[in-house]
Amino acid sequence: MNKLYLGAASAALLVAPAHAQSVEQAGEASQASAITYDENNAEGGVAQDVAAIPAITETALPVAAAPPAAPKTLTLPTGTPINLAVLREVNSSTHDAGDTIQLTVVDDVKIDDSVVIPRGTPAKAEITWRTGKGAFGKSGKMELALRSIDLPDGPVPIFGEFRQDGEGNTVATGVGVVAIGVFAGFITGKRARLPAGRELMAQTVVDVPFSSAGGFAGQYDGKAALEAELAATPLGQCKAEAMTIEKEKKRNKAIKKCYVKRLE
Repeated sequence: MNKLYLGAASAALLVAPAHAQSVEQAGEASQASAITYDENNAEGGVAQDVAAIPAITETALPVAAAPPAAPKTLTLPTGTPINLAVLREVNSSTHDAGDTIQLTVVDDVKIDDSVVIPRGTPAKAEITWRTGKGAFGKSGKMELALRSIDLPDGPVPIFGEFRQDGEGNTVATGVGVVAIGVFAGFITGKRARLPAGRELMAQTVVDVPFSSAGGFAGQYDGKAALEAELAATPLGQCKAEAMTIEKEKKRNKAIKKCYVKRLE
């Protein structure tokens, strides 16, 4: 009886390693088959290895960027003083009434820390009345009105009226005094002359809105603003009336008379 038990135990010990080996071999075979491609899906390249499929991870959705802040509006108020300089000499012998005078901005014009009109920006004036060197020792005379500062976006209307009598004597009739000839009566028979570099003070005549990003802001139209200012001057009104004359020759003659009248 004891022999029978020993025989059974020995048989069990012999079978256990064999069974473990077969299980291990079956696992290896299963693993080998798991990394092969299904022949029916070979063209699609579908792998049967589940472990090879990358894990699905949560991806954070992009956060919507905040909308950019609207550019701040900077207003250059009416009456802002701006210093201008004559670019080239102007005199009563070479220039006539109606001629345009080229000027330049001397200093940066700022609102807070923002430069809205850089130095060197071109500007214009107009000779509104002029006489040449007269007989009997009479000196030439010349009057001019400042008109605009010309930015890339359009003009900024300005105001300033000046008179030049004889050589080196200037009387400002509107804004600022550059040089006043106290004894102008003793200097006669000379042409009226504005040398290059002569500085003239201007003032803005309307509020001008600028964007902090540069250029005019809102609906501001520099050209329309300048035309409105010029039309409101006595000279502008006279010229507008003259422009209604149909015949060109009479029309030009009427415009010339507007400058002779010394309306500004």
